[in-house]
Amino acid sequence: MDRAQALERQGYRIYHLELGNPRMAPPGEIVDGTVQALREKQLGYAPMAGVKELRAALAARYTSLTGEALTDSQVVISPANLLIHQFLDITCNPGDRVVLFTPAFPSYWAAATHQGLQVRPVPLSERDGFHLTRQAIDDALAAGPRAIVVNNANNPTGALYDSTILRALAARCEETGIWLLSDETYADLTFDGSFVTLASARAGYVVAMSSFSKVCSIPGFRTGYAFAHEAVAAKLALSNSTLYSCLPLFTQLGCLAGMKVLDTYANEVRSRGSRLIGSCHDRINRSGILHCHKPESGFYLFVDIARTGLDDMTFCRRLLDDHHTAVTPGRSFGEAYASFIRIAVCGQEEDVHEGLSRTIAFAQQLGGCRVQAA
Repeated sequence: MDRAQALERQGYRIYHLELGNPRMAPPGEIVDGTVQALREKQLGYAPMAGVKELRAALAARYTSLTGEALTDSQVVISPANLLIHQFLDITCNPGDRVVLFTPAFPSYWAAATHQGLQVRPVPLSERDGFHLTRQAIDDALAAGPRAIVVNNANNPTGALYDSTILRALAARCEETGIWLLSDETYADLTFDGSFVTLASARAGYVVAMSSFSKVCSIPGFRTGYAFAHEAVAAKLALSNSTLYSCLPLFTQLGCLAGMKVLDTYANEVRSRGSRLIGSCHDRINRSGILHCHKPESGFYLFVDIARTGLDDMTFCRRLLDDHHTAVTPGRSFGEAYASFIRIAVCGQEEDVHEGLSRTIAFAQQLGGCRVQAA
């Protein structure tokens, strides 16, 4: 990112495919609700657990989705990235072991390392499309962790895990007293419209978290949320108070205003994502040099670059310096993935297609492939 920004300051046009930074206009209700709150001078402190009305609206939505009677006392509002840190801080002590199913979102590694935890990766097989399996669950539990993090739908692969296997993971964690963080940030963006959550009125060792950032195209609001047992939710709220007091009232009220159109807007995001992902996936696999599994959610492609002969860092640096396109090195998601890159396709469509064309053309040059990029 620093290098890309330096090139932009020099006057170069950079095609940004490295960040999950949605470029769709957010719901007007969120913008209007935020502006209204500002005009009404809603600038004071908010409750440390988050605005009660927003927590109640989220509890009502998840009650409808799960058929379980969730309450606002089980909901805490906090930035999603911070919730990862807070979960590990509350459930683990330095030196404890944490299992990540890999490839895994970089913030999991960063939060665990920052807190002095041992990270044990459990790789998901590319042959299985990077899906969670019962064998992977067995391997995770056999590692003797204090906590496990599972990300469904997955970033960076776009894989959507089987709901039966996910619930089996949650049940076994409850039985064995292992803490489980279920990161469901992309659960609203599955292309088949299915929605799987481990949020439960009976949650003991399971914490489910999500965010408004991706589904509502408002990453700058930094507004996420978690569902947990009331005692755990109270600890998370206390962590909020200790670390940053509270999130702004006006952004939370904006999100509250957007709750009534969340499902309608999510359908639009899914439709756009499915179309763009499908087009980009086909172009990548027709390139003659690059390969990726077709995502089932979100807006990322986890692309195998092994046939180019370059590792991920070298590929990314040269792609940026010579072709002014930024993508994410695969090792960001685990050291085993140095032959992959992640491409984000949530920007302006013309930029996505141009950046992808440059990526494919560069890869073809490296591999001596004469197939033309579409």
